[in-house]
Amino acid sequence: MTYLWPLGEPVQVRLDPQGALRAFAWRGAWHLVDAVVNRWRAHADWWTDEAWQEYVKLTTADGLLCVLAHDLRRDTWRLVRVYD
Repeated sequence: MTYLWPLGEPVQVRLDPQGALRAFAWRGAWHLVDAVVNRWRAHADWWTDEAWQEYVKLTTADGLLCVLAHDLRRDTWRLVRVYD
């Protein structure tokens, strides 16, 4: 079963010096990024020019396959999907 949170669950992230995602904290635990599977940008609010979201589909060292959303305007991150 895939878990989807349309509004997302807030997460903290750790980035390396070049800005690459290295880990995120979700529900009290840190998850190390094993690999980025895919990355894309989309307009969250197509009628504005400012609401770009970046999505990162990734695997973690502890076996999660998930999608994080990065609100580029607010610089906030959310977990939006976890795959089984």
